[in-house]
Amino acid sequence: MKTQFYTLLACALVLVLVLVLAPVGLRADDQAKPAQSPTAEVGSELGWGVGTVLANVFYMPSKVAYAGLGLLTGGLSYLLTAGRGDVANEIIYPAVKGTYVLTTSQLKGDEPVLFIGSPPEESQPEQVSAAPAGR
Repeated sequence: MKTQFYTLLACALVLVLVLVLAPVGLRADDQAKPAQSPTAEVGSELGWGVGTVLANVFYMPSKVAYAGLGLLTGGLSYLLTAGRGDVANEIIYPAVKGTYVLTTSQLKGDEPVLFIGSPPEESQPEQVSAAPAGR
């Protein structure tokens, strides 16, 4: 009996908090967004979502195939150049890096789509100056 009372009290407290805080959240949302019908917004988002799925059906397999061929080519270049890792990395990094899954913001043009990734960063060895021998 005691636990049922506490459960009912907790539910009532949550309900009161939701009813008190909900208008505050609605007022903040109303000021941030211009008036638009909910049906148009849902339809637009649904269209972008369907477009993203359809684009990924073709984009993802081609990106994975490109990355796989880049790995194979990089491995062959490593063998053919007698173990020069810099040559292999110049092939492997751009093929493997990049965007694998498209998002709606990328389709809208808000974010870039990187099919070919950036090459590896060149690490330059630190210049050690030879100090003159003590006199």
